Amino acid sequence: MRWDNLTLSDGSAQDALFGVSNVITRTFDTPEFRGITCYEVRARSILNKVPGGSRMPFEWAVNPYRGCSHACRYCFARRTHEYLDLDSGLDFDSKIMVKVNASKLLRGNSPPRGGRGTLSR
Repeated sequence: MRWDNLTLSDGSAQDALFGVSNVITRTFDTPEFRGITCYEVRARSILNKVPGGSRMPFEWAVNPYRGCSHACRYCFARRTHEYLDLDSGLDFDSKIMVKVNASKLLRGNSPPRGGRGTLSR
C-alpha cells in the first residue's frame, strides 16, 4: 500500500511548532512526495465561512488540510501558514497540516440549514 513507506519523526520539532505532544509527523519516501512533511493534528473545526463580498458561489468551505503540495502561487490560503509561524511560500507547499478528525467534525458541525448555507464541493 502507498502508506507503508511512512516514517514517524522523533517529535522534537512538533512541540516547538504546535505546543502539543500529540502531533504526529510523517514523511514520504515516494518520489512524487519527496520533501513533503505531513503533520497530523486534531482540529477544532474544518468549516470556514466565506466572506460575504467573495465571488465564490458558496458560503462555507471545508478545509481538511492546511497547506497544499500543488504549489499554486495565487492560492488565497497561503497566509494561513503564517498563523503557525511558518512561511507562506515553501512551507505552505511542503508542510501540510492534516486534520485527522475532519470527518468527525464535519458530521457534528454542518453549516446552518434553511437554504442559506451552501457548501463548497
